[in-house]
Amino acid sequence: MKGMREEVVVLIGGSGGIGKASALRFAARGARVVLVARGRDALEAAAEDIRRQGGEAEAIPADVSDPVAVHRLAEEVAARYGRVDVLVYGAAVFYLAPVEALDLARARQAMDINYWGAVHAVQAFLPLLRQGRRKCIAFISSLSVPCTPAFFAAYAAPKHALHGLALSLRQELHPEGIVVSLIAPGPVDTALIEGHLHQDMYRLPLGVPVLTADEAAEGVVQAVLRRKQEWVVPRRFGAAARLSRAFPSLLDAYYRWTVRGWNQTVRRVTEQHRAARGAARQEGAQEDVTTSAPAG
Repeated sequence: MKGMREEVVVLIGGSGGIGKASALRFAARGARVVLVARGRDALEAAAEDIRRQGGEAEAIPADVSDPVAVHRLAEEVAARYGRVDVLVYGAAVFYLAPVEALDLARARQAMDINYWGAVHAVQAFLPLLRQGRRKCIAFISSLSVPCTPAFFAAYAAPKHALHGLALSLRQELHPEGIVVSLIAPGPVDTALIEGHLHQDMYRLPLGVPVLTADEAAEGVVQAVLRRKQEWVVPRRFGAAARLSRAFPSLLDAYYRWTVRGWNQTVRRVTEQHRAARGAARQEGAQEDVTTSAPAG
C-alpha cells in the first residue's frame, strides 16, 4: 500500500465525501496529503482522521471561486513542499431545478465552484505539477455528463464544462507528460446530495446503484495510479456512458421506460416550480410598489 511514498497530493474538496475518502486512500499509500475546502472545522477533522490512521495530512482552508485565494494556496504549498505530484479537483455544490425556474444566483455559484474553481486550481498549480514526479491532474466529474436527466442543468452544465476543460487541457499538457484524468461516478451517498436522492427531481432508473464514497474514491485512486484518462464508477457503466453520449435519446427513453410516471412527474414538478417562481416575482413586485409609494 506504500506505492506513493512522499508524493504530494493536493485534494480540493477534501473535507468530506469522495474527497476525504480519496485522501485517506492516498495517505495509506504513503502520500503527503494537502486537504483544501472552505470550511475550516470539517477540514481539520478530516486531516486529523488521516493522522490518526498513521498518514500525513495538512488542512488549508480556501475559497476556490476566488482566483487570488487559490494562488495564495499554491504559494503556501510551494513554500512547504516545493512541488505537487497529483492535483485532485472535487469541489462541488449541488442544485436541482427546472431550467425555467432556475435561481440564477445558485446556478452561477455552481458554475463558480464546479467549473471555474477547477480553472483557478489548474492555473495556480501547474508550475508545481511540472516539478512533480507523477504529474497527474484528476477531475472528479459525474455520470450526469454522459447521462444528463431532467432538472440537472445547474449541476451538470458545469460538469460538462469541466469535461471540455479536461479534453483541451489533456492535449495541451500531453507533450509535458502530464496526465489529465476524468473520473465519472454515478450517484454517491454523501452529504452533497442528501435530501435530493430518490425525490422527484432525482429519481434513479432501473439498475443504477447508489455508491458509497469509498467506492467512488477507489475509482479516483485507480485512475491516478494507472494514469487513465477516463474512469467511470462503477466500471460496468462505462459502455452505457459512451452509448448515452453518442445517442442521448436513449437515456430519455430509458427513464420513461423504467421510472414509473416519469413524464407526468417532470411536468408536475416543472409546473410547481414555475408557479412558485411566478408567485415570488409577484410578491417582489408588490414589495417594490409598497417601498416606492410616497409617504401619506
